[in-house]
Amino acid sequence: NGQSFLVLDEQRFAKEILPKYFKHNNMASFVRQLNMYGFRKVVHVDSGIVKLERDGPVEFQHPYFKQGREDLLEHIKRKVSENS
Repeated sequence: NGQSFLVLDEQRFAKEILPKYFKHNNMASFVRQLNMYGFRKVVHVDSGIVKLERDGPVEFQHPYFKQGREDLLEHIKRKVSENS
């Protein structure tokens, strides 16, 4: 619905896509980077049970990541550490 993005196959994404845009192919590092920019993994709850998505798609969302709203992208910024 344009409110999030999906990684359908984590292994293939890490192997084929990440090296094209990053200096690594580590999915955990990519997820850490997403978190530093305020993206959150969408947790799906079915009948009160949290689904474990080990082999299924992984979904991420951010309040300013909306389809067709390029004007909002400037608000997605890396979080500043308070320990500096």
